[in-house]
Amino acid sequence: MKIRIAGNTASPCYFAIKSKGYEIEVYSYLESKENEEWLDYYNAKKDDLFFSATSPEELLGLICMWEIRGDNWRATKEEAVIYREVRYSAPTYDEDGNLLEDN
Repeated sequence: MKIRIAGNTASPCYFAIKSKGYEIEVYSYLESKENEEWLDYYNAKKDDLFFSATSPEELLGLICMWEIRGDNWRATKEEAVIYREVRYSAPTYDEDGNLLEDN
C-alpha cells in the first residue's frame, strides 16, 4: 500500500474523523484581499477535545498524534534534537530531480 496526500485523500480523512465521533466545522478565512487568498480551516470537536488544521489530512494527523501520545503530545528535548537531525540530514533535490550535494 502506498498513499500520498493528494486531491483524493481529503474526503476519506474527513470521514475517518467523523467515524471517530468528532463534529467537524469547516470555514474559509480571507487572508489577503489584495491577492484574494483564502485559507480553509477544519476544526474537530468531541467532548473537551479540540483540534484545528488547514486540511482534513492535517486534522486527522493531529488527532492520531494525540491518540498515541495523549496530553503529553509535545516533543521532548531529545525528540526535538532527533527530529532536527533527521530533517536537516534529508537529501535535497532540484526541480529536475537531481540530488543537490551541498546541502
